[in-house]
Amino acid sequence: MSGVGLLPFTDEYKIVRRYDLVPPYSAAVIAEHQETGEIIYFVSEPILTDEELKVYQELMRYLMVEVPKIKEESFQGMVREMYRHVSEIVRKYKFAYLDIPDESWVKILYYLTRDLIGYGPIDPLMHDPMVEDISCDGVNRPVYVWHREYESIPTNIVFLDEASLDEFVARLVHRSGATVSIARPIVDAQMPDGSRLCVTFKREVSLEGSTFTIRKFRKIPFTFADMIRLGTISPEIAAYFWIMLERKRSFLVLGATGSGKTSFLNAVATFIPPNMKIVTVEETPEINLPHKNWVRLIARPAFAGGGSEVTLFDLVKASLRMRPDYLIVGEIRGEEAYVLFQATSTGHGGISTMHAEDFESAVNRLESPPMNIPSVYIPSMNIFAMISRVRVGGRVVRRITEVAEVRSDREFVTIFKWNPKEDGFIAMLNRSFLIPKLADLYGEDVEEILSEIETRAVIARWLAHKGASLDEVCRTVEMYYRRKEKVLEKVRGLAGRDTFP
Repeated sequence: MSGVGLLPFTDEYKIVRRYDLVPPYSAAVIAEHQETGEIIYFVSEPILTDEELKVYQELMRYLMVEVPKIKEESFQGMVREMYRHVSEIVRKYKFAYLDIPDESWVKILYYLTRDLIGYGPIDPLMHDPMVEDISCDGVNRPVYVWHREYESIPTNIVFLDEASLDEFVARLVHRSGATVSIARPIVDAQMPDGSRLCVTFKREVSLEGSTFTIRKFRKIPFTFADMIRLGTISPEIAAYFWIMLERKRSFLVLGATGSGKTSFLNAVATFIPPNMKIVTVEETPEINLPHKNWVRLIARPAFAGGGSEVTLFDLVKASLRMRPDYLIVGEIRGEEAYVLFQATSTGHGGISTMHAEDFESAVNRLESPPMNIPSVYIPSMNIFAMISRVRVGGRVVRRITEVAEVRSDREFVTIFKWNPKEDGFIAMLNRSFLIPKLADLYGEDVEEILSEIETRAVIARWLAHKGASLDEVCRTVEMYYRRKEKVLEKVRGLAGRDTFP
């Protein structure tokens, strides 16, 4: 793509890490400047010769007309269709391509696929599972990524002129099924792969010209077993939420932007019993559950032609008429929070996330406009969980730093706390007031529930240790509800007879 440059790798940098993105064509090279210590993400791609570039440009002119006609929906189907068009062009104008060797065709086809079907110059970044966000702040500024190990770092990708950046932003928006213009210079949209896109167009609202930010969608969500393996939670935390969600308790996940709130919510929502009805309400679809009795509701912006907006508030109100056992709201920010807390106060299970630095600031936000939650409703959200990005051993990681039961709008009883010195979790289940309440409600002894938490912690630890897939984790939880002894026998057989308390 013209108007986009890749800053070259020089001797000033030393390679810290290298891994493939689209093998064998593109790779990520994480490098450190030897004097300043700055970390840069270099995208490594094959270099086209002058002759190869000429052929690429000629084919692009032909294909720009043909590719929009492709009806295939899958990526591989689109690639096959594009290759068919290339073959037809080569047959038709064979004399122009006689001297192109096979190794050159491989490179040319890579760039054609990248620029016509993929995401152009940022396509390698879209293939990197370590990259969470991709953003461009304007012309002649490096594209930045949020990397799971190195946080926010610049790449060697630079848009060199405004026209190229404007065209690229317009193309991203078009692929998302939306439109952007001077009259509508700010667009939030969902990309075909589920990623979230936010753009500003030209210099209407951004002094440096067009900008874009992509929040990548994780196709296979983290499970609670993944989070145990990564150290985000402990098996005991997983087991605690397993018990609480089985008994329809509600919880709120708190944290900063990008701290992993939705990922944690999604992971522990797996514990909701399979026979319960779930309704999720989101602005952009991020929650991914294995449950069959699940209604997904998505907010809708107003149409330019006069179509009415459907807000989170509208959807949360409508969801209560669907008689859900659990109402999950992706994030609460406004008046929809009031309806959610009304639901949790009347016997529905409720789960959501919210931006907050600590429990007290969360309650202050909840009790203030535009949410306006009465203080007496706050304890109906039984549990608050705080998730944070922290530094451990020089690496930035995510940890559930505190889990507390909500006694009142000003009293929180800590049940789990992260110990930064040991990078471990301190369990204080003996302080729980919800467990004795559940024991009374279900006719159990407190010791029975504590023993059950231990048992489920063993299962969670076993799943994490064996690297269980998403399907295996979901099947195990579902089977535990239906055939508990069968799961226990399986774990005893594989993990040892003396595994359980």
